[in-house]
Amino acid sequence: MGFAARNVTIVRQDANRGLATSIITEVTALCARYGRVIVMEDDLIVHPATLTWLNMGLDAYADDPRVMQISAYQYLVPEFESRIEGTFQRFTTTWGWATWKRAWDQFDASATGWEAVAEPGPAQTALDAGGVYPFSSMLLKQMNGQLDSWGIRWFWSVHNAGGLAIMPPRTLVRNDGIATAATHNSIGPLKAWVQGRPPKPWEKEGAPILPDEVALVPTDEAAFRRGLLRTHAMRNHRVKKVLAGVGWKRFA
Repeated sequence: MGFAARNVTIVRQDANRGLATSIITEVTALCARYGRVIVMEDDLIVHPATLTWLNMGLDAYADDPRVMQISAYQYLVPEFESRIEGTFQRFTTTWGWATWKRAWDQFDASATGWEAVAEPGPAQTALDAGGVYPFSSMLLKQMNGQLDSWGIRWFWSVHNAGGLAIMPPRTLVRNDGIATAATHNSIGPLKAWVQGRPPKPWEKEGAPILPDEVALVPTDEAAFRRGLLRTHAMRNHRVKKVLAGVGWKRFA
């Protein structure tokens, strides 16, 4: 394996620690050392301007406690596709992102208060982005030992802190690691049939631009939530609950 960068440190482990432990441990260490971090997994295909976008955000919002993440990923949101500037959302992503020590210090691996979303109600609906994405189910599975996810606990931490993430108008990254046998694919070959259409990629040469001000725009949030709904994640979640209810243990 060759690297073009001049300054590369490879950290080797004697055993596979799993994704969640690896991310949490190394993000914590890098934030402590550098005060900021950019996280890329090895199955991501990135636009050439991805690092420019992430570094722009890290510099612009370094001292703004409202902003807790810069995301390189975006969902299929037609309302954003003709734009050149990003939007702020009450949401975090795991496919290419950046943050600062001041934000990561609020990461709560124990997901304190998670019991509040165990039953239907305002807290669960708020976490589920108005009922369009099953984040609460993911959190409950994590806390019950059915998942090993750092991402849902990071989202819970940002959600509880009232934090925002800046997202590009179109996605700057594509995940090529979602295969039939992928660890977190619970439905095998059906995955290709039940997931929504992929998001539109950013096609301009340079990076998107940052918004003029840090603000959650209601119309942008509504459009983004429709994008979450297009993933069919909530529909698939309900189908899996039905299958679990009739005895399909794989979906329990």
